[in-house]
Formats: sequence, structure tokens, C-alpha cells
Amino acid sequence: MPHDNQAELFYRVDKNDKVIGSVPRSEAHADRNIIHRAVDIAITNSKRRILLQKRSMHKDTNPGFWSISASGHVTFGETYLQAAERETKEELGVNIELKFVVKELSKLEREQELTSIYVGKLDFTPTEFDTTEVSEVRWVDLDRIAEFITNNQFSAAAKSTLETLGYVQ
Repeated sequence: MPHDNQAELFYRVDKNDKVIGSVPRSEAHADRNIIHRAVDIAITNSKRRILLQKRSMHKDTNPGFWSISASGHVTFGETYLQAAERETKEELGVNIELKFVVKELSKLEREQELTSIYVGKLDFTPTEFDTTEVSEVRWVDLDRIAEFITNNQFSAAAKSTLETLGYVQ
């Protein structure tokens, strides 16, 4: 059973990020015509590795799949940056400086997200991650990321973000 609060409110937006109103998680994840805000965070270290997380089996989307360092939705009432900082703290137990890279429309199997992508640096492995969100974290060499994606169940949204960042062809 998913741990995620299905009544949690997200921003409902148009493709230009104009706010239309709010939408519950359950509706946002069930209707591809509803666009809602999301964040992806890619954390790298000084050894040219990227931190990946394996999503908990309690997640309502892509349970047990590998994904980007941290990700989530922008809760109604917060900014993209606030959501990125919250998700990084909630999922990985760390506070780091995040830098905005780009915003893109992600058309996924069950939903559409307007995703702001952030990057950050970290030179240790988080050990205080939230096991209701994340089951495992792993550093992967950037030059082996394509091989890792091919050999593991990997979130399509996270793969798209890695492509946008130029880490995967």
C-alpha cells in the first residue's frame, strides 16, 4: 500500500507554468491532461559520480525503481526551490546548496509534470535517508550511468532528467 498522501495538494499549471489551481495527488497521477509541478535533484561528488536512490516499495509511482538523487512534487503553497530543498532533506537527510538548471515538461505514462531540475554537490554517502521514501542509495560513475540504467529498473522520468543534464545520450 502506498505511503504517499493521496489528498496532498499540488499546483495545477498549464504548459507555460501559469497556475490554474490546485489538484490532489490522486487526480494528478491519474489524468495525463493535468500538468502539475515537480522537482528533480541530481547530486554529484568530486569523483565524477552521481548519487542514485532506489525508490521504496511504499511509493505510489515506480516503487522499487532506481531514480535520480531526490525528486518530488511541489506542494501547493511552496516554491520549486523550497520543494527541492524539502525533498533532498526528507529523502536523503541532507541540506545542501542547490542550483537551478532548467525547467521541462515531462510527459509520463500516467501523468504530466512541469519539472524544475536542480544540481548539488556532496562528498559523503547519506546514511540517514527516509526508508518510507528510499530503500537504498548508491554512487555511480557518470561514465557508467548508461550501463547502470540498462541493467536495472530505472524510472523513465529520472532517465529523461539525466538526458537533459547530458549524463546519458
